[in-house]
Amino acid sequence: MADVVVLALLAACTPSPRPLPAGDPSRPDIVLVSIDTLRADHLSSYGYTRPTSPFIDELAAAGTRFDQARSASPWTLPAHTTMMTGELPWTHRVVEDSLTLDPATPVLAQSLSAAGYRTGGFVSTLYVSRMFGFDRGFDHFDDFGIHTEKANLKGRVTVDKVIDSAMDWWAEQPAGQPVFLFLHTYDVHYTYDPPAPYATLFDRAPDKHDPHYKNYFFFKKHPLAPAELEHQQAQYDEAIRWVDENLRGLDERLRKSGRTVRWVLTSDHGEELGERGSWGHAHTLYAEQLHVPLVITERRADGTSSLPQGKVVTDTVGTLDLAPTIAAWVPGAGPLQPDGIDLNPALHGTPLPTRSWPASTSRFDTNRIGLLEDGLRLEWDLASDQAELFVAADDPSELHDVAAERPGDVARLEARLQALAGQPWTARVDGTVLTDGSARVLLDGVHTRQGVLAGQRFQVLPLDAPVQFALPGAAPVGPWQAVGGSPPGTTDPLGFDTRATGPQGVVMDEATRKALEALGYVQEAGEE
Repeated sequence: MADVVVLALLAACTPSPRPLPAGDPSRPDIVLVSIDTLRADHLSSYGYTRPTSPFIDELAAAGTRFDQARSASPWTLPAHTTMMTGELPWTHRVVEDSLTLDPATPVLAQSLSAAGYRTGGFVSTLYVSRMFGFDRGFDHFDDFGIHTEKANLKGRVTVDKVIDSAMDWWAEQPAGQPVFLFLHTYDVHYTYDPPAPYATLFDRAPDKHDPHYKNYFFFKKHPLAPAELEHQQAQYDEAIRWVDENLRGLDERLRKSGRTVRWVLTSDHGEELGERGSWGHAHTLYAEQLHVPLVITERRADGTSSLPQGKVVTDTVGTLDLAPTIAAWVPGAGPLQPDGIDLNPALHGTPLPTRSWPASTSRFDTNRIGLLEDGLRLEWDLASDQAELFVAADDPSELHDVAAERPGDVARLEARLQALAGQPWTARVDGTVLTDGSARVLLDGVHTRQGVLAGQRFQVLPLDAPVQFALPGAAPVGPWQAVGGSPPGTTDPLGFDTRATGPQGVVMDEATRKALEALGYVQEAGEE
């Protein structure tokens, strides 16, 4: 009770912000919020027992909550690239932090800007910064000095700063000008360190003896003690509540302005909190990583809405659907070329088409692909060639592997995944495809060394893996890379389909990599 009183006093003492100009009622403003690392099942509106999200729950009750929204990637860069383009990682191919989106690929902010919206982006980590091209299409883009101070790699760009900066920019826009605002918050990402009094809402305050995050593989071998894990989970939940309260303040300010605002609230991925014996994200594709919240709500000062209220959509959707859905609200929005679809029919009760949901990750020594289709979810570890199978309706947390009982379904979904991954490589002559480490060839099976015949097509995952080719009795030639390097030429024994646009290269300085290493985002190969 005391914490609630303190929160109320803090809100009352907040200085009055600058007023926003009047909007255009015929063209709603659009606020897209991505709460980095927020898993759906830690929100009260998704069934969580702790009161982590009273405002998000209110948004959900006032609009539409998508019960089964999925990300296509368990880490920030490819997941947000999907969010902004509507393309799967296998399409946009930004699968590592050495890559950034091809400039020819259309993005949501460009689409809305072409239709007359003022566009503002305010982000709080490197992997959604201008280094990776996320500023494209925004009239104003603030990544808080990532290239100079590295502040947002140390958790210092908190949600209140992101919102304050965004509102200062919005207050300067002309009256009657519709706005698209993209807000990215990082507080729910480790170190889960909200300020007082939020830091003690559900548990004790953090102290210097708490474990520091190292990397996923370390905690797989050295799992947190139950009390340590419970404390980290409490801090995670407290960070959610801190973000939730700040979003409430943003909503109150927008409503006082009299503007009509369409909220789209989601996340890029979730967080493992001991379910697989470790802690973190990016290395697996299980439900705690890919099941994310999605709420779409229109807020008006008078409490009315042109969108349905109190609705729950149980069809599976994805963050790849956000760009086409938002663009459909804006007449004259420039064209996108998404893998996703417009979700607006679902808002009004129309069932969505049945779709397949591939996902992938290749961070560090991992190489996993997954598929949700026909009520089954396949987790395929290509590095070890091990597959798990889950029945989605009966086992939403994906804790009961039925692969041994249903080998036919495993084989069917593996073949389906190979088809969805595509076959951009072609053998021009008979020989053997060679890959290193966890990389694998997808043809009729998964092998480190894969014999191919002239004319056969295949895929190599991860997409940026170096590929060599050996003719019978000859030394290997190559290497070539589908992305991040040079694909084979017209006279080489392997061919590559270069019709698909490719990502561009990125070079990070050593200070940036050190800061990322402290968050578990960068590590040496095999580091444990």
